[in-house]
Amino acid sequence: MLQDFRDNLSGVAKSVLVVIIIIPFALFGVDALFETRATAKEVANINGDSISELSLQQAILVRKQQISSRVKDIDPSLLDDKIMRPAVLKRLIRQKIEEQTASDMGMAISKKKINSLLVQVPEFQTNGRFNPELYEFVVKQMGYTPTSHYKAIYSDLLAEQFFKGVVATGFSTEKEQELIATVLGQTRDYYYLTIPIEAQKNAVQPSDEDISNYYENHMPQFMTEEQVLIEYIELKSSDLLGDISVDASLIEEGYQEKVKAASLATQYRAAHILLDKKADNSHLTKMTAIQEKLKNNEDFVLLAEEYSDDFLTSEKGGDLGYVRLGDLPSELDLALERLAVGEISEIIETKAGIHLLKLSEKKEIEIPNRELLEPAIREEIRLQIAAELMPEKIEELKELTYNATSLQDVSSTMGLDLSVSDFFGRSGGEGVAASKKVINAAFSSSVIENGYASEVIEFSDDHVLVLSVRERSAPKVQPLTDVKIQIKKTIQYEVASENIVTYGSKLKELVKSGESIESVARAEGLAWQVSFNTKIDGGNKDDYIRKITVFSMRLPDVDPAVDYIIMPNGDYVLVALTKVAFGNYETLRLTEKQAMVSSRSSANSSRDYQAYIALLHENADIASE
Repeated sequence: MLQDFRDNLSGVAKSVLVVIIIIPFALFGVDALFETRATAKEVANINGDSISELSLQQAILVRKQQISSRVKDIDPSLLDDKIMRPAVLKRLIRQKIEEQTASDMGMAISKKKINSLLVQVPEFQTNGRFNPELYEFVVKQMGYTPTSHYKAIYSDLLAEQFFKGVVATGFSTEKEQELIATVLGQTRDYYYLTIPIEAQKNAVQPSDEDISNYYENHMPQFMTEEQVLIEYIELKSSDLLGDISVDASLIEEGYQEKVKAASLATQYRAAHILLDKKADNSHLTKMTAIQEKLKNNEDFVLLAEEYSDDFLTSEKGGDLGYVRLGDLPSELDLALERLAVGEISEIIETKAGIHLLKLSEKKEIEIPNRELLEPAIREEIRLQIAAELMPEKIEELKELTYNATSLQDVSSTMGLDLSVSDFFGRSGGEGVAASKKVINAAFSSSVIENGYASEVIEFSDDHVLVLSVRERSAPKVQPLTDVKIQIKKTIQYEVASENIVTYGSKLKELVKSGESIESVARAEGLAWQVSFNTKIDGGNKDDYIRKITVFSMRLPDVDPAVDYIIMPNGDYVLVALTKVAFGNYETLRLTEKQAMVSSRSSANSSRDYQAYIALLHENADIASE
C-alpha cells in the first residue's frame, strides 16, 4: 500500500484533496503494543474471525487519546486499561459483526477511496502534501504497520457503510405521522399561582434552643473533611535559564538556520507538462516536438491542456499552484531553484515520467539582519537548552525525592524554592491544590500514611512538581458558633417546606371545589399567570412548569384538572389545566410534515438498527475473554 502512495505522489499533483478523514493518534503508551506484538494472543473470536490482543491494545490507546483530547485534566485512574478494556472489546466485537455482515451483503471499500482519504490527513503531510515516510513513521508510532493500518481503516469504513446502508432504509407511515401530530401538535390552556418559599422562610425564626438541638441531633453533618498542608517543589524549564549562557557561534548557527528556513519557505508558482514513459521512447520524441512549439512561442497553458498526461493539472494548463522546495520530486526541486521567472526548463526525468517545468512567479521571504534577530535567537536557544536539560533534572529530582520524608534538603541541593500550601481537603483548594493530580498524590497512602514524598507529578514537558505532607488535620466537628447561621437557614427551609405544602394543599382544595386560580390568588395576595394554546415545546411561560407538570396532567372534564409542583428553588406552584386541543396532521405545513417524516424515519431506523445488531450478536458464534 505504501508503494501505491509513492506511485500516486510521483505524478506531482495526483494527491488532490477529495474528502477528509480524521484518524485519532495515540502517541502515548505505545510500548505496550510492541510488548504484546510477539504473542498475538487471541482475545475474541467472532464466527471464525479473530481479534488479537494487539488489536485490542491499539483500540484502547486510541480511545484513551480520544477521551484525553475531549476532557482536559481527566483523572488518570479513569483511563486505566482494566476499566476501559471490557467496553472497548465489546465495541470491537460489534464492529467485527458489522464488517462480516457487510461483506456477506457484497459491500466493499475500494483501495482508491482509502488512498484518497489517507493523503489528506494533516498528520501525514509535509507542507500540505502527503509524505510517505512520515506516514510510515506515524503509523508505526501507533503500533501499526502500513498494511495493518490499512486493514483497520478498511474495517472502520466498511462498518460505517453497513450502518448507513441499514439506516437509509428507515421510513415512517402516514398513520404514525398522524398519531405523532396529535401529540406534538397538542395545545393546552392552564392557569397557575405561585407561593414563594422566601416569604415562608422569613416567617420562621428558630430560637437558640432550636438551633442547639438541631446541632446536637445532626452533629455528623458538621464534621470537617480531613485536610493536609503540603510542602512542594516545582521544577520548570524556566528555572534553568539562569545558568545558561549562549556563545556567539551558537547565535550565528541559529541565524543561518533561519536564513535557510526562509529560503525553504520561498514559494514558487509553477506549471508542468508531464508525459508518461513509453517502452518505445516515443514520449521523448513527443516532448521534443512540444519543446519546438514552445520555442515558436506557442502558449504553454494550451500545450499542457492538449498534451500533458497529468489529468489533474492538464485542465488547468499544467498549473501546480504555489509550492515550496521539498513538495515536488527532488529533480523538479533542483530545476525550480535554477529557473528564472518566466523561464522553461529542459526535459526533466522523474519516476512519474518526463516533464517540462515553467516558473511563473517566485515569492521570497525577506530576512532581517543579524543584529535585529540576535536577542530572539539568544532567548530561543536558551529555552531550547533548558528544555534539553529538563529530562536530566527531572531524573535528579526523582532520585533525590525517592523515599524522602522531607523536601528541605532536596530544595537546597537543587537550588529550587520550597513552597508551602494552605490546608486543603480531598475537594481541593487554591493554587496547586486545585489540581486533581496534586490532590490524588497528597492523599495517597504512601504520602499521607507513610510520610514519603510523592512521585514526581508531570504537568507538561517543562513543568513538574513533587510534594510531601507537612501537617495533617483529622476530621473534627465544627464549633456551634461556626455553623449557627447555616443551621438557622436549614431549619428555616425545612419548616418553610412543610408549611408551604400545607398552605398549598388548602388552596388546592379551594380550586378543586370550583374557585378559579385567579380569584384564589387575588384573595391570598399571590402572583398568578395564564397560558393559552401552549405547546409542549414552546410558550411564553416557565419551561419547568410546562414540561414537568402541565403536559403530564390528566385531561380535564367539566372541571379543570388540578395539580401542583415544587420548583427547584422550593416555591410551590398550583396549576389548573382548563383545556386540551389535540394536533391535526392535515393542518401542518408541508415543511413541518417533511421534518416530521425525516425525524421519525431516522429515529425508527436507528431503533431498528440497534435491534438488528442485537439479533446478529445473538446469532453469532462468539468466544471472548
